[in-house]
Amino acid sequence: MSSTRGDESTPLPIRIHQHLVLATSPGTVHPHGVGATWSQHAVLMRGLDTPVATPQGAPDPATGAVAVALDSGLPPRGPIEFPARIGEVPGTLGKAEGAWLFTPEDPAATVREGTLVSALAERVAEARQVLWMGKNNITQVDQVLEDTHRMWEATATPEEDTLVLGQWATSNDPVGSATGDALAQVNATQAERYGAHFVDLQSLFTSEAGLGCAPLAPLRLFEQGSTQDAIAQGVAPPLLVARDSIHLNGWGNLAVGWALIRRMRVLGWL
Repeated sequence: MSSTRGDESTPLPIRIHQHLVLATSPGTVHPHGVGATWSQHAVLMRGLDTPVATPQGAPDPATGAVAVALDSGLPPRGPIEFPARIGEVPGTLGKAEGAWLFTPEDPAATVREGTLVSALAERVAEARQVLWMGKNNITQVDQVLEDTHRMWEATATPEEDTLVLGQWATSNDPVGSATGDALAQVNATQAERYGAHFVDLQSLFTSEAGLGCAPLAPLRLFEQGSTQDAIAQGVAPPLLVARDSIHLNGWGNLAVGWALIRRMRVLGWL
């Protein structure tokens, strides 16, 4: 939910988490979404996976930062960075030059092989959660479903405290494509599994009712030829998609924020 391209197309940048901040005020929003990551990275950041981390090479003499390898074999992706500890040493896990990099809080600390545990779990222990994960590894259908459900169960009362956002198809995911079929399978399973706690964004972006929702009504999307072509392929209209063809633009983010906040109100979260 990092709203990577939310500065495209709308007069002002639209960031989903910022809309949640306004809607939930005076509550607190923890925007932990990281773009370009897989569902496995979300599980790692949530503290549900605790792999063994082994230092690789010598630490930086100034910062103590050292490359580490995880025994899970999971590589770093995107701009991932989060607070964690290895053994008893607290610090930050990020990436540099394609490898995991652990920077201890104390540059003089010695980082030895040990269990890696994310500190984010402590920060969000009492929070409700919104999950939007798995698009970047969507063809690993079983993995995405398993990881999302592990995240679902991470709260004290998952059936009350978790919302799952469905995936939406880009022009790279038309009906009949490997990614399009995987996306449809994940959405169908999660819609059945989570009921009212699942928000169907694919329908939002490919149905007349969805494209006519309050924030999108001024665009008159259903009257556009490009919209009809997109719907025929089962993908989101180009007027809601960023120039890179894989992220939503400001209008798309505005619609997602509207749908999310609307559902939160129905569920009594707001």
